[in-house]
Amino acid sequence: MRGRVAAAALALALTLAGCAASDPTPGVTSPGPVSDTPTASASPSESTTLAAPTLAVGDCTGDVDLSGGSITELPALPCTTEHYWEVFAVVDVPSATYPGADLLAETAKTSCTQAYSGYVGVAQEYSRFASAYLAADEIAWADPAHRTITCLVGSSSGGLLGSAKGDTRIFPTDGQCTGPQDVAATAVEVIDCASPHYYEVFATEEVTGKKAPTVEAEQKLFNTVCLAGFKKFVGIDAGKSKYEVSYFLAGSDIWKKVGDHRIVCSAGSPDGGVKGSLKNKKK
Repeated sequence: MRGRVAAAALALALTLAGCAASDPTPGVTSPGPVSDTPTASASPSESTTLAAPTLAVGDCTGDVDLSGGSITELPALPCTTEHYWEVFAVVDVPSATYPGADLLAETAKTSCTQAYSGYVGVAQEYSRFASAYLAADEIAWADPAHRTITCLVGSSSGGLLGSAKGDTRIFPTDGQCTGPQDVAATAVEVIDCASPHYYEVFATEEVTGKKAPTVEAEQKLFNTVCLAGFKKFVGIDAGKSKYEVSYFLAGSDIWKKVGDHRIVCSAGSPDGGVKGSLKNKKK
Protein backbone atom coordinates (compact mmCIF):
# COMPACT_ATOMS: atom_id res chain seq x y z
CA MET A 1 0.00 0.00 0.00
CA ARG A 2 1.31 3.46 -0.76
CA GLY A 3 0.71 6.93 0.55
CA ARG A 4 0.66 9.90 -1.77
CA VAL A 5 0.80 13.64 -1.32
CA ALA A 6 -1.47 15.16 -3.95
CA ALA A 7 -1.59 18.68 -2.58
CA ALA A 8 1.33 20.44 -4.20
CA ALA A 9 -0.46 21.95 -7.20
CA LEU A 10 -3.32 24.08 -5.94
CA ALA A 11 -3.46 26.78 -8.58
CA LEU A 12 -6.66 25.45 -10.13
CA ALA A 13 -9.29 28.19 -10.12
CA LEU A 14 -12.65 26.82 -11.16
CA THR A 15 -14.96 29.44 -12.60
CA LEU A 16 -18.25 29.66 -14.39
CA ALA A 17 -17.78 30.68 -17.99
CA GLY A 18 -19.96 33.59 -19.05
CA CYS A 19 -20.37 36.11 -21.83
CA ALA A 20 -22.00 39.49 -22.30
CA ALA A 21 -25.76 39.65 -22.31
CA SER A 22 -27.46 39.87 -25.68
CA ASP A 23 -31.03 39.18 -24.59
CA PRO A 24 -33.01 42.46 -24.43
CA THR A 25 -34.89 41.35 -21.33
CA PRO A 26 -34.03 43.63 -18.37
CA GLY A 27 -32.04 41.78 -15.76
CA VAL A 28 -28.67 40.47 -14.73
CA THR A 29 -26.10 38.88 -17.01
CA SER A 30 -24.88 35.35 -16.63
CA PRO A 31 -22.30 34.37 -14.03
CA GLY A 32 -18.90 35.30 -15.33
CA PRO A 33 -15.40 34.30 -14.26
CA VAL A 34 -13.48 36.36 -11.73
CA SER A 35 -10.22 34.81 -12.92
CA ASP A 36 -8.89 35.11 -16.45
CA THR A 37 -6.66 32.04 -16.16
CA PRO A 38 -8.94 29.13 -15.29
CA THR A 39 -7.56 25.67 -15.99
CA ALA A 40 -11.08 24.30 -16.13
CA SER A 41 -14.42 25.83 -16.98
CA ALA A 42 -17.91 24.71 -16.12
CA SER A 43 -21.18 25.23 -17.92
CA PRO A 44 -23.11 27.43 -18.40
CA SER A 45 -21.48 29.49 -21.14
CA GLU A 46 -24.49 31.34 -22.55
CA SER A 47 -25.81 34.73 -21.53
CA THR A 48 -28.79 35.07 -19.24
CA THR A 49 -30.81 37.67 -17.40
CA LEU A 50 -32.25 37.94 -13.93
CA ALA A 51 -35.38 39.85 -12.98
CA ALA A 52 -33.74 41.57 -9.99
CA PRO A 53 -30.58 41.08 -7.93
CA THR A 54 -32.39 40.17 -4.73
CA LEU A 55 -29.66 38.13 -3.05
CA ALA A 56 -27.68 39.57 -0.14
CA VAL A 57 -24.33 38.61 1.36
CA GLY A 58 -24.66 35.27 3.12
CA ASP A 59 -27.60 34.10 1.02
CA CYS A 60 -27.31 30.74 -0.72
CA THR A 61 -29.07 29.75 -3.91
CA GLY A 62 -29.45 26.93 -6.38
CA ASP A 63 -28.25 26.31 -9.91
CA VAL A 64 -28.10 29.20 -12.35
CA ASP A 65 -30.05 27.52 -15.13
CA LEU A 66 -29.35 29.12 -18.49
CA SER A 67 -31.36 26.70 -20.61
CA GLY A 68 -34.16 29.19 -21.10
CA GLY A 69 -31.84 32.10 -21.93
CA SER A 70 -33.12 34.15 -18.99
CA ILE A 71 -33.88 33.79 -15.31
CA THR A 72 -37.06 35.18 -13.82
CA GLU A 73 -36.05 34.54 -10.23
CA LEU A 74 -33.13 33.27 -8.18
CA PRO A 75 -34.51 32.45 -4.74
CA ALA A 76 -32.46 32.41 -1.57
CA LEU A 77 -32.02 28.98 0.03
CA PRO A 78 -30.95 28.10 3.58
CA CYS A 79 -27.23 27.36 3.46
CA THR A 80 -27.90 24.37 5.72
CA THR A 81 -29.65 22.69 2.77
CA GLU A 82 -27.98 21.52 -0.43
CA HIS A 83 -27.15 24.45 -2.70
CA TYR A 84 -24.86 25.62 -5.47
CA TRP A 85 -23.84 29.18 -4.70
CA GLU A 86 -23.45 31.63 -1.84
CA VAL A 87 -23.16 35.41 -2.07
CA PHE A 88 -19.93 36.62 -0.48
CA ALA A 89 -19.96 40.24 -1.64
CA VAL A 90 -22.20 42.78 -3.35
CA VAL A 91 -20.18 45.53 -5.02
CA ASP A 92 -21.75 48.90 -5.86
CA VAL A 93 -20.78 50.28 -9.27
CA PRO A 94 -21.22 54.10 -9.15
CA SER A 95 -21.87 54.73 -12.82
CA ALA A 96 -25.15 56.02 -14.21
CA THR A 97 -24.00 54.97 -17.68
CA TYR A 98 -23.80 51.26 -18.41
CA PRO A 99 -20.05 50.49 -18.30
CA GLY A 100 -20.23 47.54 -20.68
CA ALA A 101 -19.75 43.84 -20.10
CA ASP A 102 -15.96 43.93 -20.45
CA LEU A 103 -15.45 46.64 -17.85
CA LEU A 104 -17.92 44.93 -15.51
CA ALA A 105 -15.92 41.73 -15.91
CA GLU A 106 -12.70 43.53 -14.99
CA THR A 107 -14.39 45.19 -12.02
CA ALA A 108 -15.74 41.84 -10.88
CA LYS A 109 -12.34 40.23 -11.23
CA THR A 110 -10.72 42.88 -9.03
CA SER A 111 -13.48 43.46 -6.49
CA CYS A 112 -14.63 39.87 -6.02
CA THR A 113 -11.07 38.58 -5.75
CA GLN A 114 -10.26 41.18 -3.09
CA ALA A 115 -13.36 40.27 -1.08
CA TYR A 116 -12.91 36.52 -1.40
CA SER A 117 -10.25 35.91 1.23
CA GLY A 118 -12.02 38.12 3.76
CA TYR A 119 -15.13 35.95 3.50
CA VAL A 120 -13.81 32.45 2.88
CA GLY A 121 -10.64 32.93 4.92
CA VAL A 122 -8.11 31.99 2.26
CA ALA A 123 -7.06 33.37 -1.12
CA GLN A 124 -9.14 32.17 -4.04
CA GLU A 125 -6.32 30.20 -5.67
CA TYR A 126 -6.00 28.11 -2.51
CA SER A 127 -9.70 27.43 -2.08
CA ARG A 128 -11.71 24.38 -3.09
CA PHE A 129 -14.65 26.52 -4.19
CA ALA A 130 -15.47 27.96 -7.59
CA SER A 131 -16.31 31.62 -7.97
CA ALA A 132 -18.53 33.61 -10.31
CA TYR A 133 -20.49 36.84 -10.46
CA LEU A 134 -23.81 38.32 -11.52
CA ALA A 135 -24.00 41.78 -13.10
CA ALA A 136 -26.83 43.77 -14.63
CA ASP A 137 -27.27 44.05 -18.37
CA GLU A 138 -27.64 47.38 -20.17
CA ILE A 139 -31.42 47.59 -19.88
CA ALA A 140 -31.51 46.70 -16.19
CA TRP A 141 -28.76 49.27 -15.53
CA ALA A 142 -31.35 52.03 -15.88
CA ASP A 143 -32.58 51.09 -12.40
CA PRO A 144 -30.01 52.35 -9.83
CA ALA A 145 -30.86 49.39 -7.60
CA HIS A 146 -29.35 47.05 -10.21
CA ARG A 147 -25.97 48.80 -10.48
CA THR A 148 -24.13 46.15 -8.51
CA ILE A 149 -21.95 43.11 -8.99
CA THR A 150 -22.94 40.07 -6.95
CA CYS A 151 -19.94 37.85 -6.15
CA LEU A 152 -20.67 34.14 -5.77
CA VAL A 153 -18.72 31.30 -4.20
CA GLY A 154 -19.70 27.66 -4.56
CA SER A 155 -19.85 24.86 -7.09
CA SER A 156 -21.45 24.49 -10.50
CA SER A 157 -22.14 20.87 -9.52
CA GLY A 158 -24.11 21.78 -6.39
CA GLY A 159 -24.33 19.49 -3.40
CA LEU A 160 -22.85 22.00 -0.95
CA LEU A 161 -23.96 21.99 2.67
CA GLY A 162 -23.22 24.77 5.11
CA SER A 163 -21.74 28.19 4.54
CA ALA A 164 -18.48 28.81 2.73
CA LYS A 165 -17.72 31.62 5.17
CA GLY A 166 -14.52 30.76 6.99
CA ASP A 167 -14.29 27.37 5.27
CA THR A 168 -10.60 27.11 4.42
CA ARG A 169 -10.62 23.39 3.70
CA ILE A 170 -9.15 22.34 0.39
CA PHE A 171 -9.19 18.61 1.01
CA PRO A 172 -12.19 16.26 1.38
CA THR A 173 -13.38 15.36 4.87
CA ASP A 174 -14.41 12.26 6.82
CA GLY A 175 -16.99 10.07 5.12
CA GLN A 176 -16.68 11.69 1.71
CA CYS A 177 -15.91 9.61 -1.35
CA THR A 178 -13.94 10.99 -4.28
CA GLY A 179 -12.78 10.49 -7.81
CA PRO A 180 -9.10 10.13 -8.76
CA GLN A 181 -6.65 11.83 -6.42
CA ASP A 182 -3.73 12.23 -8.82
CA VAL A 183 -4.81 15.83 -9.48
CA ALA A 184 -4.61 19.17 -7.70
CA ALA A 185 -6.46 19.08 -4.40
CA THR A 186 -8.98 21.68 -5.54
CA ALA A 187 -9.84 19.46 -8.52
CA VAL A 188 -10.73 16.35 -6.53
CA GLU A 189 -14.32 15.41 -7.30
CA VAL A 190 -16.54 14.47 -4.36
CA ILE A 191 -18.82 11.56 -5.30
CA ASP A 192 -21.76 9.95 -3.53
CA CYS A 193 -20.36 6.85 -1.84
CA ALA A 194 -23.33 4.86 -3.17
CA SER A 195 -22.04 5.50 -6.69
CA PRO A 196 -18.83 4.02 -8.15
CA HIS A 197 -15.89 6.00 -6.81
CA TYR A 198 -12.15 5.76 -6.22
CA TYR A 199 -11.46 6.64 -2.60
CA GLU A 200 -13.20 7.15 0.72
CA VAL A 201 -11.88 9.46 3.44
CA PHE A 202 -11.72 7.55 6.71
CA ALA A 203 -9.51 9.66 8.98
CA THR A 204 -8.33 13.26 9.36
CA GLU A 205 -6.15 14.99 11.92
CA GLU A 206 -5.15 18.62 12.30
CA VAL A 207 -1.40 19.16 12.08
CA THR A 208 -0.10 22.03 14.20
CA GLY A 209 2.98 24.12 13.62
CA LYS A 210 4.03 27.14 11.60
CA LYS A 211 6.02 24.97 9.21
CA ALA A 212 5.07 21.92 7.21
CA PRO A 213 6.06 18.59 8.78
CA THR A 214 9.47 17.21 7.95
CA VAL A 215 9.73 14.03 5.90
CA GLU A 216 10.18 12.04 9.10
CA ALA A 217 7.22 13.71 10.80
CA GLU A 218 5.07 13.18 7.72
CA GLN A 219 5.89 9.47 7.68
CA LYS A 220 5.01 9.25 11.37
CA LEU A 221 1.67 10.93 10.71
CA PHE A 222 0.99 8.50 7.88
CA ASN A 223 1.74 5.56 10.16
CA THR A 224 -0.18 6.73 13.21
CA VAL A 225 -3.17 8.35 11.50
CA CYS A 226 -3.57 6.65 8.13
CA LEU A 227 -2.25 3.13 8.59
CA ALA A 228 -3.60 2.72 12.11
CA GLY A 229 -6.87 4.33 11.05
CA PHE A 230 -7.13 2.04 8.02
CA LYS A 231 -7.03 -1.08 10.19
CA LYS A 232 -9.66 0.34 12.51
CA PHE A 233 -11.89 1.42 9.62
CA VAL A 234 -11.54 -1.42 7.12
CA GLY A 235 -10.87 -4.11 9.72
CA ILE A 236 -7.62 -5.43 8.25
CA ASP A 237 -3.98 -4.35 8.05
CA ALA A 238 -3.28 -2.16 5.04
CA GLY A 239 -0.53 -4.53 3.93
CA LYS A 240 -3.04 -7.36 3.62
CA SER A 241 -5.80 -5.36 1.97
CA LYS A 242 -6.68 -5.15 -1.72
CA TYR A 243 -7.17 -1.42 -1.24
CA GLU A 244 -4.47 1.22 -1.06
CA VAL A 245 -4.03 4.06 1.41
CA SER A 246 -3.50 7.57 0.10
CA TYR A 247 -3.38 10.91 1.85
CA PHE A 248 -3.47 14.65 1.39
CA LEU A 249 -1.12 16.96 3.27
CA ALA A 250 -0.08 20.46 2.27
CA GLY A 251 3.59 20.71 1.35
CA SER A 252 6.15 23.22 2.55
CA ASP A 253 5.72 25.32 -0.60
CA ILE A 254 2.11 26.15 0.22
CA TRP A 255 1.87 25.54 3.97
CA LYS A 256 1.68 29.22 4.91
CA LYS A 257 -0.69 30.05 2.07
CA VAL A 258 -3.46 27.54 2.77
CA GLY A 259 -5.76 27.26 5.75
CA ASP A 260 -6.10 23.47 5.64
CA HIS A 261 -3.36 21.82 7.68
CA ARG A 262 -4.99 18.42 8.06
CA ILE A 263 -3.61 15.08 7.03
CA VAL A 264 -6.52 13.46 5.21
CA CYS A 265 -6.39 9.68 4.82
CA SER A 266 -8.30 7.80 2.13
CA ALA A 267 -8.79 4.14 1.23
CA GLY A 268 -9.63 2.91 -2.22
CA SER A 269 -8.30 2.04 -5.64
CA PRO A 270 -6.54 4.15 -8.31
CA ASP A 271 -8.59 2.20 -10.85
CA GLY A 272 -11.92 3.26 -9.34
CA GLY A 273 -14.98 1.04 -9.34
CA VAL A 274 -15.38 1.05 -5.55
CA LYS A 275 -19.03 0.81 -4.50
CA GLY A 276 -20.36 1.63 -1.07
CA SER A 277 -18.32 2.24 2.05
CA LEU A 278 -15.18 0.26 2.87
CA LYS A 279 -16.01 0.32 6.57
CA ASN A 280 -15.52 -3.21 7.99
CA LYS A 281 -14.99 -4.71 4.52
CA LYS A 282 -12.04 -6.71 5.87
CA LYS A 283 -10.49 -7.22 2.47
